[in-house]
Amino acid sequence: MFASKGEFFFTQMQPPYDAVREQRGLKNGPISSEVCKKFLHIENIIHRISPLFNVQQIRLPALESIDLFKRSIGETSDIVTKEMYSFEDRNNDVLCMIPEGTASCVRLALENNLIYDRGSKKQRLYYIAPMFRHERPQKGRYRQFTQFGAEFFGNSSYTDDIDILLLTTKIFEKLDLLDIELTINTIGSDVDRKKYSQELATYLNSHSDELSDTQRNTLRKNPMRLLDSKDPKLKSIIISAPLISDFLNKESQANFDSIKERLERLKIPYIHDPKLVRGLDYYNDLVFEWKSNKLGSQDAVCAGGRYDNLSKTIGNKIVPSVGFAMGLDRIVELMEYESNALIIGLAVITNSNDESYEILNSLRNIDYTYNLIQMDNDKSLSKQIKQADKSNCDILIIVGNDEISNNTFTVKYLKCDRKDQNIPFEQLIDLITGYKK
Repeated sequence: MFASKGEFFFTQMQPPYDAVREQRGLKNGPISSEVCKKFLHIENIIHRISPLFNVQQIRLPALESIDLFKRSIGETSDIVTKEMYSFEDRNNDVLCMIPEGTASCVRLALENNLIYDRGSKKQRLYYIAPMFRHERPQKGRYRQFTQFGAEFFGNSSYTDDIDILLLTTKIFEKLDLLDIELTINTIGSDVDRKKYSQELATYLNSHSDELSDTQRNTLRKNPMRLLDSKDPKLKSIIISAPLISDFLNKESQANFDSIKERLERLKIPYIHDPKLVRGLDYYNDLVFEWKSNKLGSQDAVCAGGRYDNLSKTIGNKIVPSVGFAMGLDRIVELMEYESNALIIGLAVITNSNDESYEILNSLRNIDYTYNLIQMDNDKSLSKQIKQADKSNCDILIIVGNDEISNNTFTVKYLKCDRKDQNIPFEQLIDLITGYKK
């Protein structure tokens, strides 16, 4: 028996479509309006708090030269070797969808003379942008994700490190995310890390038989990356590994002590993890992560640190810098947020379309943040009231022939025990702006 045309389309097209969704990390389908509200809430808080720290917004490009990330992140990093979406354009240039924001931000700042090495010019920038990595999709971690990042340029003092940590702390407080922990460490200078890497490699080579082929390959290229492994077997080996704190120069150690002392004075709780190193090559001295125990093994929701030499790698200028990146998709997974915006329904029970359009436009012109939902005016009033209830409206504004004649509105309260009111438009404005849920 042959399938109908509709059945054939469904059975033939559905599996590939699902496969594509899963491949892209879109297993759960389109983002719902409720999730979008969470994103908007987070972004509004970021836009409100960042200027309090004198951090100005910039826009990042979606495409960059792949060489930028080879130089900055490191040619041997997982991001460059396994995760980037790259292609060759018509000019035979190899481009990629940006996998992270710091390198792009540094390049933009250098090329537009926002920072430079002649005299002191401090600059604080932030961005919210989509990023792309071909990695295994998991809770709050997708192949296209939204990243908020902030980069502070031009100040070598630990005071910028403190301000970076304060900025993240303030944002998490405003988001009511109280079950996340700040973890910090110092990885010292380039010289410190080279000495430590040699010692770490010697130790791990003594356990070479217990490592996988991939881990042995990483050991040859950059042994410090193994400290960030989630493999239980490797983690048990790392427990007895040497610590970078034994290789720190005096200045780096003093800097880190000052950071810890300042955090304690500001009553900001933290955990010192001597094995925290971060997975990117450009970091020095302070590194940090904000972690949650609700996201599985990939528990970091925000991470960053100091990277004083990245600007030299990208633009041949030494500009002391510190910054972080925050995964907004991961934050959304942790949020319990309900919008408190007033939801107003409009029910029109008149055939006078011109009048109803004018009324609708008048409501939209009210300078106040609320959601306005127009009911289906081809339905009866009772059905429009039921529709407003299902739409979770707080109040329903009813407009009929009498209201149009008298230039009034009938207000029906759906969430509280109050009688219907018939009021002029001017009073409606006061009612909306003064309404308390």
